[in-house]
Amino acid sequence: MGSVTCRVPAQREGSWKGNAPLRARPCKETQELRTLLAFVSRDIVARHVSGKGEADRAELCCKKLGARLMDVCATTRTERETKVTLVFEHVDQDLKTYLDKAPAPGLPVEKIKDLMRQFLSGLDFLHSNCIVHRDLKPENILVTSGGQVKLADFGLARIYSCQMALTPVVVTLWYRAPEVLLQSTYATPVDMWSVGCIFAEMFRRKPLFCGNSEADQLGKIFDMIGLPAEDDWPLDVALPHCAFTARSPQPVELFVPEMEKLGAQLLLQEMLTFNPYQRISAFNALHHLYLQDKSLVEG
Repeated sequence: MGSVTCRVPAQREGSWKGNAPLRARPCKETQELRTLLAFVSRDIVARHVSGKGEADRAELCCKKLGARLMDVCATTRTERETKVTLVFEHVDQDLKTYLDKAPAPGLPVEKIKDLMRQFLSGLDFLHSNCIVHRDLKPENILVTSGGQVKLADFGLARIYSCQMALTPVVVTLWYRAPEVLLQSTYATPVDMWSVGCIFAEMFRRKPLFCGNSEADQLGKIFDMIGLPAEDDWPLDVALPHCAFTARSPQPVELFVPEMEKLGAQLLLQEMLTFNPYQRISAFNALHHLYLQDKSLVEG
């Protein structure tokens, strides 16, 4: 996927069709032009535009949680290949840049909570519409100059069902859930594991688990959460439970010393839970006591 930043008119007469260039006019908004080269498979984007119901869902997702989709241009190259160009609003920084720019000692706790509430609200909307993102990381979370969070890069996102087989190689390694690392079956809880890693990174300003392979990543995870019980180990995987040495869970404070006790409980006991069936949902995390507005809780 190629990406360039360009300026286009805030309002246009008519619509953009085919390869017709945008007419030069005074610029009011900076937007981003993304071209999907060699768009062959009928994945999330193709499905979005295949019918009115799914097109409406795609538009609703953009309005609710993502960068605004300004225009779409589809050009047929061959019978099986279509070039799709998407024009999004331009957001000048992602969460990684936002964290890097924050002066020491980092973001205030209340600001982290605000970002997390927005993040989880968007993710809950995705999951409630049967969409799993599958590639959540700081580089795919945009933060506007006004502090508004927008989810981005839906290239690996899928509309899923219980019977649907999903590819095992998804999510950037450092944010990959144990069930994905083990190449077991998975669903929306993989996104919540990534959320936990990002939550910790907001405090640390560096990634929580930095493995250099799937096995090394699992080892670093178990160094923090402990080796799970054998009963929790998935049956449909090649790597056995006995391949890892026994170890006990460690206090979150050793890894994220700046995090409050209630936040540590949300992170370790709810988000970074090995068993995906026991992992907290985006909806329940959004309503966790740690993320509630203090004035509302005290009132």
